[in-house]
Amino acid sequence: IAEGFERLSTKERARFWSYAKGSVGELRTQIHIGHEIGYITEDKAGRWLSESEQLSRMLATMIKGIQHG
Repeated sequence: IAEGFERLSTKERARFWSYAKGSVGELRTQIHIGHEIGYITEDKAGRWLSESEQLSRMLATMIKGIQHG
């Protein structure tokens, strides 16, 4: 996200924020795996999944805003 803020063009900024959004998706996958193998409790996994979904929505809003703004 920070690297995207340093980009001069809006297209580049949106691209880096899109990378960050993809990383959040990767994180959710790892949370699911950690929960399935018993490494992460259900309560913690639920909280982290909820937070990561919120982050993903925020990034989507930022990306849409910069592309259409």
